[in-house]
Amino acid sequence: MVSIDPDKRNVLIPLFANYLLQRIFINSVLEGHSGIALADSKTNPRVAQLTHPGWAILGGDVTHPSAQKFVQQSSEMWIIPISEAWRALIFQVHCHHLKQTHGITFSPESLKLKHLRNLQKRIPSDCHIQRVDLSLANRLKNEGLSTFPGFSSLADFVERGIGFCATIEEHIISHAVSLMQCRYGIHIGIETHPDFRNKGFATAVAAKLLVHCIEHGIYPHWSAGCENATSIHLAEKLGYVRDGVYETLGVFIKTS
Repeated sequence: MVSIDPDKRNVLIPLFANYLLQRIFINSVLEGHSGIALADSKTNPRVAQLTHPGWAILGGDVTHPSAQKFVQQSSEMWIIPISEAWRALIFQVHCHHLKQTHGITFSPESLKLKHLRNLQKRIPSDCHIQRVDLSLANRLKNEGLSTFPGFSSLADFVERGIGFCATIEEHIISHAVSLMQCRYGIHIGIETHPDFRNKGFATAVAAKLLVHCIEHGIYPHWSAGCENATSIHLAEKLGYVRDGVYETLGVFIKTS
């Protein structure tokens, strides 16, 4: 198992070409923007693993001897199986330690600018929505509101990422940011202070981010766990429609 440098990961593209869901995750790593890429060979890989903190996707020839080794070493994380064959191997290796859950992906094709702009306005007059700059990014991190996992630093996020905050009297009450991104799109993350939930602030900042994406030709990827009713409701309120379901398998091995 060897690490593939960010500028060499195009060699792994064929191993994940047939999996259409979670492409922002996959492409973010393959394009070298974020994450870690491991493979059985630097020059002629047959099996590879793409990871972000806590998540992994395995791809390539599931019958290759290296495939089982990769699965065996994947623990304390959620794995997205990209085929029935990979799913079967994960169950074979980790059957006694698996947690199963499902997620929903949403299509942005039905998003409407007029609707999103109207949603931005449904906040109190003392609430302001502003683009995340380095100062706001520092505050988000220091207050434990965002870790920007898809970026090497806060400066990197400000240079390449996209985010908006809703503030009242200089207090950050909600934010919507790109958690990771690739050449054509971003994966969106949203968080709201507990005291200000269910008041429309998350809707407003998300709408602001989506308007920015549409105006700049950026694909705004949204996915949510099936148990995350809040995220699902918000996506549909913004205008997304469901377009796919994916399974995640958590490998959590308890040691005494």
